[in-house]
Amino acid sequence: MDRLPLSILRPTQITVGLNYVEAKALITARHARSGRLSFMRHHAIHVVLGPNKQPYIVDHHHWARAWHGLGYRDVPVTVVADLQCLGDRKFWAKMKDKGWVHPFDREGRLCEISELPLTIGSMTDDPYHSLAAFARRAGAYKKPRSGYGNFVWSDFLRARVPIAGEGAGAFSLALLQSIEIARSRAARKLPGYIGSKGG
Repeated sequence: MDRLPLSILRPTQITVGLNYVEAKALITARHARSGRLSFMRHHAIHVVLGPNKQPYIVDHHHWARAWHGLGYRDVPVTVVADLQCLGDRKFWAKMKDKGWVHPFDREGRLCEISELPLTIGSMTDDPYHSLAAFARRAGAYKKPRSGYGNFVWSDFLRARVPIAGEGAGAFSLALLQSIEIARSRAARKLPGYIGSKGG
């Protein structure tokens, strides 16, 4: 199994950062004429097989959403675990234990597993995921080892950085503030913190 239809992949989080998704779509488009398949394989969607052979995304939700928006029908996947033998209750208990499910809404509130979207296109926007991701890409902190670490950074910024208005200008100002505060001592207990001198 190395490719699956995007339409059957089930998200394990409610939200993504749509600004960051757009950036990933642009990056993919750069490889559209040469090397696209190799590029996509390098960023294969990580999935866990659950009950009834249902594939659940456990990493690269943003790539999946970007490729969905570009109209791709199937994508490369890497199966990181096969949990088909488990019933629903034990399956979700295992997913939580492994840190492979993050049912937080756009306000950072923990929701029920039943509130997870059924399709990639149904994930909603949390702009703080984009702020956290772009701040990390700008060198403000290192990538956390776990997916949960990304949500920790999003919530940290949510509590400290207002997005004052709509559009690119408001987001850009919030991003500048996000980079600054991610390097401050206020963030020193977060995963991937590097401080003002880069380590």
